Formats: sequence, structure tokens, C-alpha cells
Amino acid sequence: MKNIYSILILSLVLSTVALFGQTKIYTPKLRAPESQSVNQMPNVILDWDAVTGTTPDVQYELYLDFNPDFTDPVIFDKTDVTAKKMDDLLFGGTYYWKVRAWEGEEVSDWSEVWSFSVLWTVQLDKPNDGTEVYANPNISWDSLGGVDGYQMQVDTAYAWSHENSGVDVDLNGTAVMDDQMWVVGAEGIILNYQSGSWVTVESGIATDLNDICFISADNAYAVGDDGAILNYNGTTWTSVDDPSITVNINAVDFIDANNGVLVGEGGMVAIYSSGTWNVASTGDDKNLNDVDMLSTSSIWACGESSVVVNYDGSEWFVNEIGSKDYFAIDMISDIEGWVAGKDIYRYNGVLWYEEESNTTKQINGLSMSGANSYAVADDGVILLYTGSWDVVTSGVDEDLLGVDMSSDNGLIVGTSGTIIQKVDEGFNSSFLENIAIPADSNNWDLSNLLFGQTFYYRIRAYHGTDTSNWSGVKTITTYPTVYLDTPEDGEIVDLEVDCKWSEYNGVTNYLLQVSSDEAFTNPNTYNEQSYTATIINPAFGRTGYWRVAAQHAEDISEWSEVRSFNVINTVALASPENGATDIASCPLLQWEYIYGASGYEIWVDTDPSFPEPSVSTSDTSVLQCATPYEKGTTYYWKVRGKSGSSQTLWSDTWDFTTEGAIGIVEVFNSDAVNIYPNPSDGEFNIYLNSVANEDYSVKVIDISGRIICEFNIACQSGSNHITYTLNNAESGTYNVVISNGTDIVTKRLILN
Repeated sequence: MKNIYSILILSLVLSTVALFGQTKIYTPKLRAPESQSVNQMPNVILDWDAVTGTTPDVQYELYLDFNPDFTDPVIFDKTDVTAKKMDDLLFGGTYYWKVRAWEGEEVSDWSEVWSFSVLWTVQLDKPNDGTEVYANPNISWDSLGGVDGYQMQVDTAYAWSHENSGVDVDLNGTAVMDDQMWVVGAEGIILNYQSGSWVTVESGIATDLNDICFISADNAYAVGDDGAILNYNGTTWTSVDDPSITVNINAVDFIDANNGVLVGEGGMVAIYSSGTWNVASTGDDKNLNDVDMLSTSSIWACGESSVVVNYDGSEWFVNEIGSKDYFAIDMISDIEGWVAGKDIYRYNGVLWYEEESNTTKQINGLSMSGANSYAVADDGVILLYTGSWDVVTSGVDEDLLGVDMSSDNGLIVGTSGTIIQKVDEGFNSSFLENIAIPADSNNWDLSNLLFGQTFYYRIRAYHGTDTSNWSGVKTITTYPTVYLDTPEDGEIVDLEVDCKWSEYNGVTNYLLQVSSDEAFTNPNTYNEQSYTATIINPAFGRTGYWRVAAQHAEDISEWSEVRSFNVINTVALASPENGATDIASCPLLQWEYIYGASGYEIWVDTDPSFPEPSVSTSDTSVLQCATPYEKGTTYYWKVRGKSGSSQTLWSDTWDFTTEGAIGIVEVFNSDAVNIYPNPSDGEFNIYLNSVANEDYSVKVIDISGRIICEFNIACQSGSNHITYTLNNAESGTYNVVISNGTDIVTKRLILN
């Protein structure tokens, strides 16, 4: 029997050798980007955790390949850092990477293999699709790292054009086969594109048709409500209804003349094989809205309440994906496909995962065809797939219900007879502008865009080894012209009138036309740098018309709306109010100022027929009487404006009655003093009704309390008039203080 202590010692020695003789280092753990990450930059940083070796001298080796088996990897030089910045990765490329650690000659196991995908293109930001803009809009996008620059294209031509379908019913499905283009819709409508226009083809039914599928140019199927099935033989459409199918059929697909499938209400599925429809059960009764047949052993369908079903040739499998209804499915293969409704989910051969659709609208159709991959949705939304979903312009607001793309062209259909056709790539007109933009930019100002024109624009990025796909296309429409502000149409204006209109950004000047007739037969044209201009009308009482256009180096806008104005032809009196009584005997007459008038003529008389008027003139809209009017007397007055030889009609005639008759006053107070004219140019009159023969002191004081001048006046009992001139006095407000030694009266005087 062995000594127990000898065994223990041997075990301890072996354990110690195993522990300290272990030289293999740990396997690195990948950190970022996470496996299966998408939309990475071409200069993405690959990051992993550091590992511990027996010495500090640990290095890392990175492999990168398009193939998960690393059959042709890029092998990076060993490094002691735990991250590597990539350069010039291909746009849209999917890459696989792994890392292992080295310590001297010892090497770790490889890490897990992770993958990531580089983004396909640039994402446009502002302005929103369909926005109205000025001639110099700013275009912005999400900037990219690892690029050398951007290319932007702006044009008036676009690949998608709006077609006249000739019908106003909802169009539900479309098919493109070589040079054949077909559409089906409500009320049994079938349309065929012939010689540049859409022609209605007899279907023989009035039931709504929901989908169409072409197998060849002379073999096609259309399906619809109440079990409607039509077959096309290259010449005519014929009903081939199957008595076992009576529910509404929503979708149909064929892979060849002998193999097809249709789906519909209540989970109905019927598989076509060599002339016979065989109704099958998926095990679920939810309505199915779309179907895609890859082979007889690979059929996929989607429907309401998040259902996605697939057939493997012998058995149906029911899956619930997300939580929304689905209306479109398109499978590229058994390991790649999309299903869409309110959400978009993508299948990677193992699981379905949600993709950002960039819209809240319900998606009704899918057509995945490489660079021509599109989805269509409610409210005119079109989505282009370029590695991610990007909203592109449609130019319509109708719900879009169906889409089918080929390598050369495509069709989109929708409600109210909407058809949009893709005829080429667009961006090929004489207006095309190619713009090179530096890499450090994320926005660009366009300039001198044509007025009232729709423009389409897109952008892509490039670096040393690759150029990205073009972004989705957006549209902007420039404002056609300016919008007039004041004066309002038909407004009464002065001789001198300020015309104002909206500012139009991106223009060099404005053209203002003023005419005496609405046709602008012989207008006066003004070239203005600002969005306002003052015009002088030559005569009172005339009617004028005005309009404005904007201009820059490349274009002149349309004329704005035409507005009229009527030049004032009378004067509006202001004060004293008509019929006023107890008015000071030397009142200030006032009326509304007319801009551009050279002066005014004022008549005052005690008789409303003005047989012997007191005639005065004024350059301003006030008149201070030269001598007081009689006390207790009614006076009538009127005014008319003048400008050269032109003059207005007389104003209304107003009247006022002066204060009571002159008498011997018992006290000296404010009512006994009047100063005129006021405002004054420095010369003014003092009217003073004195109680007795006595002397008065007069002081003129500015607002700081400083005495400007002072003098004495000797007055007789009753009315007294004194004229005085302030020399070298500044404009402003002054107090005139008058005192008889006992009483003091203060009056305010304004100097112009």
C-alpha cells in the first residue's frame, strides 16, 4: 500500500506544474459594433476587450472578410491596442470580423465571429418632401464619417411621372412584365398601357379586382372579391372561377404556368397545380392579404393581427410577428424577406426583426428588386430601400395600394385612379446641376432656382474606393412670386404711398409696376432692392393698379396678384369736433395729414355758404388763427388739399362756437390767456384778457427750469395782443409764466 503522504505530494506537484506551466492566453471578447449592426460608417471602429497574459506584451490580430468562413480575409498587422479604425469600407457591404491575441509565440483561440453592414447611402434631412421654398433653400443631411465628399444632383426631371389613368376608381394591383404593364381595380377595371396611354380592357365582371400576376406575356391571372378568378391568354380575359372558392381573394402569385397560389378572407389558401386549385388550411382563420411563392415548397403569406404563415411543401407554419396587421410580403429567398403594414419586419433566415420605416403611414405594397426596391403607403408615401428605408417624393396625396418593379421600369397605383410610372432614372434634363460638396459639410445652400418650379434632388457620398447609392429623392417647389402686403386691394391712399410685399429670399431685386389701367398698358416700372417702395401719385382722385415680381441672375418670377388703390380726394377734419361749443376764441384747427400734399387751403366764415370767407393756407395739417375770433360766435370751416395744379374736393363743413362774449373779468386765470400759434417756429402771440389796466411779467422757462427770457408788458383792461420772438431757442417744450404780481398763469409752448 502506497504511503498516503507520497500520493498527496505527487498530486500537489502535478497541480503546480499544470498551473504555472499554462501559457495559453485568454480569447479576446468583441465589444463594438454589436454583431449584425447595420448602417455603420465606412470608417467604423472595431473594438474588443483587452486580455491578460503572463507578460504585458500582448498583441492582437484582426481578420476582416466578406465571407463568414474567412476564405479571403484582410489580415491587419498585429497591434497592442484594442481597437482598429477601418478605412474606405464599401457602401452597403456586409463584413465579418474576428480577433485573436498573441503573446510571443503563444496565440489564443479566435474570438466569436461578428458581422456588421456599412450604410448604403446618405439620409436627407431638411426640407421635408414637398416643401415650398424660396430660390435659395438650404438642403441638409446626416453627415457621414470616413468619406472624401458628397455629390448632389438637382433637376426638374424625375424618374416617376403621374399618368392619366382615365378612371377615378381605386386601383389595387399592378404587374410589370417586360414591356407589358397592367393594372386592376374596383368594379372589375383592368387597364393596359398601350402606345403611350392607358386603355380599359374588358374584364367581363363588375366585382372588385384586388391583385394581378403575369407568368408570361400570354398567361396571367387576376383575382378579386367573391372568389373572382380571371385568366389572360394573351388576347382576352376569361373567368375561371373555382366553385370551391367563394370568399374575397386578396392576392395571387405564380412561379410558372403549372404552379401558383392565392389567399384571401378567413385564412383561405388555394394552391394551383397543373390546372387544379386545391384549397388548403393554414390552421389559422385570420384574413390573409398578400402572398409570395418562391417554389412549391416555399410559400409565404401575411395578414391581419400580425400573422405570417409559411409552407414548406408539406406543412403550414403560423407565426405572429410584432403586433400589427400586414398587407404586403416580399421574399427574396428562404432566408431573406420583408413583411409590412404599420411596421416593417425583415427576415434573416432565423428570425424576424423590425426595421425603421421612417413613416407612420400604413404600408400597402412591397416590391424588393435590388436598387429598385420600393414600398408604398397611405397619403402618397413612397419608400425606397437603400439598406434602410428612405421616404422619396411621390407628388400625390392619395393612398398608394400597389407597386411592381422591373429592372427598367415600374408602376405604383392607388386610390381615385392614381397611376405613377417609373420610366427612367430621371435627372437627365438640361437643367441638371451636379454639385461637389466637401466632406465636412452637412448642408448646402442652393441658389438661383427657377421661380414656381418643382425641383428634385438627391445626394450620395464617396471615398477612395467606392461611391454610395444615391439617397432617396425629395422634391421642393419654389414660390412662384411675391405676396402683396399693403395697401389692401381698393384701399384709399395718400398721394405718397408705401407699397410693401413679402420678402423673397435669394433674389437680387424686385420689379414694381404701377399703372392707370388693370392691363398695365403703359406702366411705370421701378427697380427696387428692398421689399418696400414709396410711389408718388400725380393727382388726387385717381385709381391706380400695382403688381410686383422678383428677380435673380437666372430668372424673373411671375407677376404677383394685381391690386388697385384709390388716391384720396378729400380732407378728413379732426378738431374742434363738429358742433363743439365754448371753444377758445383762437382755436387750433386740425385735420388728417395727406402724405405727398404740398399744402392746404382753409376757409372760415360765420355763414355756412362761405360768402366772405377768411382764407388761409398751411403746409401742415394744423392752422392756428392769426387773430382771435369773436366771442360767442358760431364759425364754419372747411379744408382742401393741394399738390401742384391738383387739388382735392372740399372736406365736409364743420362748425364750432367760441366761448362767451367779452366782459370785464373779475379774476386773472388760465381762461384769460391764450398763446398761438402753438406749436411755433419761435414767433408767437399772447392773447391776454386783463381785469384792469396793469403790468404783467412774462418768463419763458425750459424743462430744466432755466429762464430763457423774461420781459414785462403793459396791458389795458380787456383784450390785449402781444407778439414776441424767441431767438436761438432750441426745439422743445417750454413753459410761459405770466403774472400780475398777485396771480400766476402758466401756458405750455412747443417750438418746432
